[in-house]
Amino acid sequence: MGFGDKWRSWIRTCISTVQFSILVNGAPANFFRSTRGLRQGDPLSPLLFLIMMEVLSRMLKRVEGAGLISGFKAEGSRGEGESVSHLLFADDTILFCDADVEQILHVRMLLLCFQAVTGLKVNVLKSEMVPIGEVNNVQALAEILGCRIGTLPMTYLGMPLGAPYKSPTIWYPILEKIRRKLAGWKKLYLSKGGRLTLLKSTLSSLPTYYLSLFTIPSHVANKIEKLQRDFLWGDSNPHLVGWDKVCAPLANGGLGVRKITTFNKALLGKWLWRFGVEETRLWRRLVALKFGEEWGGWSSKLARGVHGCGLWRSIRKGWEVFSNNIRFEIGVGDRVKFWTDRWCGDVPLQLSFPVVYGMASNREVSVALSLDQLGTEAQRSWNVRLQREPNDWELGVVDDFLRFLSSKLPHTVNGDRMRWTLTKNGNFDTRSFYHKLRGPLPIIFPWKGVWKVKAPRRVSFFVWTAVWDKIFTGDNLRERGLNLVDWCIMCRCNGETVDHLLLHCEKALQLWSLVFRSFGISWVLPKSVADTLFGWWNWLGKHSSSIWNLAPLCLMWCIWRERNWRTFEDMDKSEDQLLAFFSGSLFDWSRAWGLTSSESLPLFLSSLLCI
Repeated sequence: MGFGDKWRSWIRTCISTVQFSILVNGAPANFFRSTRGLRQGDPLSPLLFLIMMEVLSRMLKRVEGAGLISGFKAEGSRGEGESVSHLLFADDTILFCDADVEQILHVRMLLLCFQAVTGLKVNVLKSEMVPIGEVNNVQALAEILGCRIGTLPMTYLGMPLGAPYKSPTIWYPILEKIRRKLAGWKKLYLSKGGRLTLLKSTLSSLPTYYLSLFTIPSHVANKIEKLQRDFLWGDSNPHLVGWDKVCAPLANGGLGVRKITTFNKALLGKWLWRFGVEETRLWRRLVALKFGEEWGGWSSKLARGVHGCGLWRSIRKGWEVFSNNIRFEIGVGDRVKFWTDRWCGDVPLQLSFPVVYGMASNREVSVALSLDQLGTEAQRSWNVRLQREPNDWELGVVDDFLRFLSSKLPHTVNGDRMRWTLTKNGNFDTRSFYHKLRGPLPIIFPWKGVWKVKAPRRVSFFVWTAVWDKIFTGDNLRERGLNLVDWCIMCRCNGETVDHLLLHCEKALQLWSLVFRSFGISWVLPKSVADTLFGWWNWLGKHSSSIWNLAPLCLMWCIWRERNWRTFEDMDKSEDQLLAFFSGSLFDWSRAWGLTSSESLPLFLSSLLCI
């Protein structure tokens, strides 16, 4: 395979010096040498295995070329085709051949030869023969290889192979995994902040592998999102904030949970990108062979057949939206249309200069044919052909057009490239496509004052709910049909609303006054919780510090705790006790996050004036 003597000697040394020692009765025994390869987990193991698989691949191609086995042939509409006899990925291998005794015997002899040459033996206990269609002698064929008989659909690389892509059954394993995860988590009595962390880190990631290939049916997406909603809020508890708001980004008042269907479309966009940039890949050649290519080869044609194209058809449907976010970098220019493709700005030339476009002699001409062919890039110049001379009133537009083109002259003669307009480096990114598909969200939300503060996650979640005016204060409970007295249990003077309880209640104002005195400022509280957090983070920047940003969240949390103690435990703190509770909580949180070096509460409170 072309490896040098020095490289082979290195590998031989790595293999021949491998030694093992095992524990016998808790103590390591003597070392012994390996006789069959490297130890498990050795960093060289994947490299050497891939080299061996290259040997197997070449042997299979040679056997197929000799006519001893026949792979399946992917054919295009004109009868042209490409044969595939095997697919390899790591240690998973699929072989394709006819249901013929001689071909199965040739496969067996090839595998025995491969074993003799490399020392790698096929594990027949983990192998299976899967017939496609009706095969009468499948039992006899399986006995030749000594493997079991499988059926379609089967699992290959974690994906269901041979099942209708819209079938609900292929999503059952994902739903079952989510339910198993939830069954364990629900026993842990997690806070809302903990549930949110698990939801974003684990639950949202479980279906990602399937979503990267299959278009998820709407009813399956609804089931997954219902499981997520019920876990976040509690199965029988009210869902305080709508799911669309929960799935919005943090900066727009959401929790950053991904919307399943939108995320699915963004992941499938990766295949549209790869089709345009991976010209030599096998999968791309097969798709182009079966469905054909649009001019330029950046996308396949629409899948219009009846059989065997449902999966790619569902992916190809996203091209119209996807193509709005690409432009082309000109090299030779033979794959990009001069007038209708985006290559010199955010819009094609037919829209930028419609008057000149109307005079074009060929509106489908490529960029290459609009350049002179003098040879080197230094000699290239534009040669745009018009079907008539411009009128006097059109000369200004034509002059602007030519001046614009002069700044867009290609500086390379390499191949044309597709560029993604939503990233700085021009490469496709699922995250950017997801945000584009989600669309603009004009909601202004004090997200920094909620999520960028070093506070316990459950506290940030509570304040986020309070900003949306959705915590269970008296007014919100009455809206849900509960017959309650309209009064604030803290001050017993006014009705209980979110803004009153956390900001303008007499007991709350005492805490706010303590905060202002501690930091040495004078400020009038705004009307709402949202405005307070906006002002706290933005308008009082000179006092900005981690402890300063933490103070309002700690204060609101302490008020909410005191309100609940009075409501459900009939326990009232005095003014001094409530102030001490807030000061102690702020001190404990600051120490836990490493925000202060003070060893005692008095030192901590005195240090606030210096912040």
